[in-house]
Amino acid sequence: MLQLARSLTPYYLIPALAFLTACSDSTDTASTSVEPKSAQQKNAQVFPYSHNPQLLVKTGPDTCVKCHEQAVNDWKQSHHAKANRPVSVARDAAAFTPTRQIQESGVTYQMVQVDDAFKLRILAQDESVEEYDLVGVIGETPLRQYLAHLPGDKFQTVSATYDVLNDRWVDVFAGEDRLPGEWGHWAGQGMNWNANCAYCHTTEYEKGYDYEGDFYQSTWIQQGIACAECHAGLDEHLAASQAGDYTTGLQPLDREQTEQNCVTCHSRRDQLTADAFEVGDAYHDHFSLSLPDQPGLYYADGQILDEVFVHASFEMSRMGHAGVSCMDCHNPHSMERILPVENNMLCMRCHTEGVAGTANVKEAPSIDPLKHSFHAEGSTGNQCVECHMPQSVYMQVDWRADHGFHSPDPLMTKELGIPNACSNCHEDQTVDWAVEYSEKWYGEKLADHPQRKRARAISKAYAYDPAGLPELLALAVDEDIPAWQATYAGLLANYMPNTEAEAHLRSLLDHESPLVRVRATSGLSMAENGTEALMQQLGDESRSVRIAASRGLASRNEEVTDPRAAKEWAEYLKFNSDRPQSLLMQANKAARQAQPDEVLDRVQRAIALDTRNPEMYHQAAILLSSAGLNKEARKQLFTGWELAPQDPRFPYSLGLLAAESDDLESAAGYLEETVAMAPDFYRAWYNLSLAYQRLGRAEDAQRAMLKARGE
Repeated sequence: MLQLARSLTPYYLIPALAFLTACSDSTDTASTSVEPKSAQQKNAQVFPYSHNPQLLVKTGPDTCVKCHEQAVNDWKQSHHAKANRPVSVARDAAAFTPTRQIQESGVTYQMVQVDDAFKLRILAQDESVEEYDLVGVIGETPLRQYLAHLPGDKFQTVSATYDVLNDRWVDVFAGEDRLPGEWGHWAGQGMNWNANCAYCHTTEYEKGYDYEGDFYQSTWIQQGIACAECHAGLDEHLAASQAGDYTTGLQPLDREQTEQNCVTCHSRRDQLTADAFEVGDAYHDHFSLSLPDQPGLYYADGQILDEVFVHASFEMSRMGHAGVSCMDCHNPHSMERILPVENNMLCMRCHTEGVAGTANVKEAPSIDPLKHSFHAEGSTGNQCVECHMPQSVYMQVDWRADHGFHSPDPLMTKELGIPNACSNCHEDQTVDWAVEYSEKWYGEKLADHPQRKRARAISKAYAYDPAGLPELLALAVDEDIPAWQATYAGLLANYMPNTEAEAHLRSLLDHESPLVRVRATSGLSMAENGTEALMQQLGDESRSVRIAASRGLASRNEEVTDPRAAKEWAEYLKFNSDRPQSLLMQANKAARQAQPDEVLDRVQRAIALDTRNPEMYHQAAILLSSAGLNKEARKQLFTGWELAPQDPRFPYSLGLLAAESDDLESAAGYLEETVAMAPDFYRAWYNLSLAYQRLGRAEDAQRAMLKARGE
């Protein structure tokens, strides 16, 4: 399960994500008992190992092992095989013995075994007790997350998590004080397994969300990631093999297709289709990849910050751009590395002079680890991965390697707070010490390296610093890695409307990479005359671009006229109806179509998914007001203001609503409160001046207008 942000920013899609590194064994099978006699049998009906045991017998690993013994045995030990399972007394009792408990967010979580069942008890300060059945498990090592069964067949990933190696329970969000009603609270939608985890922890998953009833009818062929998730044509192949034909039905994948299949899960992304990806499909027809143009996911140089699940990092690397793929380093069935890294054998497979390396890969530079690292042979500092794949800890105990293959740059730590591998290891030394040695050994290379230039430019773009615009445009001129070109394009949107930024974005509309075209299309939604370009992009060959164009048109309150794109956009919004952002976009569409009841319904459902997020109420009020529901809009603004009493947008919006209703005294009062909170809120001063004018307060109106002009 992933560590999602504790609240959402509406209209900015935070993708449905997969947690990949902690997985668990798949040997438990579903019970076929009609009348359950035990808790485990009941759980097998609620959370079965398979919803289609007949198909599993036909195409599952137990059938494949007859011919592919080594591959299946490798798979059985993998995190893929152990990605998800039902709870088991034999395997889980130790985690609950004796009864364990931790405290977090003002409550006590108690993990209890009752006969052959496992329970989560929540002991509140008012002495009330809530109890939930724990029916499933994500992961094996280094941690296991247990799934609580809530009404509507919603399986929630409990934040109290079992640390397998240290035999203890930890809260993966310790110190964040996540509260009920928040998107990221364990019982909130952000921690819902059906929507956020299951796709990448089960085989042939279908979410099956019912909006009207607010429940899930999720199904899967097998818990864990098994053969059918990565191989196409199994039915025909297995049928033919019974007659001695071992080639019919097989659908071999090329390197690109193989990698695109892997990264459907090993990436942070927005899901565009209703679980429709098939082995061999193009990734960008079903997903939209998150990049560093979204603040909070990566450091400005591209190093991992939040949970981003490898792929984008690799896409931004020189190695990924050169043609290296997952299978060049990992066994496809065990997922283990094919050679050791402790002695650099895996890396030197390609980076040794005169060695061919790996097929289909551009020639790699020859490297002498001793000369290159300035560290003694056999030392930690001599290992390639220690410097170029530093690890970060997630979920308290889960260490994950960065796949961006960056160069340590302590100067960026000093300037921008970006971590560096030198200081990670030499914790007893100062940053200045690390800067001294890195500049001594690699100074010229680092000074000319795009990594440092990117870090500075992107940091400025995150801060909306005008100086970032020319730096981004300069970087884009020589950039040959599409993922970085897309990042620059996405960040140029921070400077729109702008003639130079718009011209550059228009030049990218026919770029060979869908990643780049998506960002260019999205950016042009903010151009004054961007409609024509968006309409053109509705016909793009990639669904991800067509969805971006549809989103852009929707943000401009314009209709999607292309039939195929309109159908895809409607399906996308429907599939994501269990997410606030999609619901707010549906509300916006309903407002354009003069359907106030629909607007109110979607807004209320969106708020219910993230009730402690003030921004939800602000966006809701805008949509309600656009539908003529001013009374309801006012109500939502007051609620949001209670949550964020220092946010001037709430009294400002209340002032505008009051003015619209000709309640000028109230309007002036709210606007006065706004400018008292935010003296540089020039638009509020302007509106206050207009209110004073209509009230006959000429002198006050003149003073407010001067403030509006910054005088």
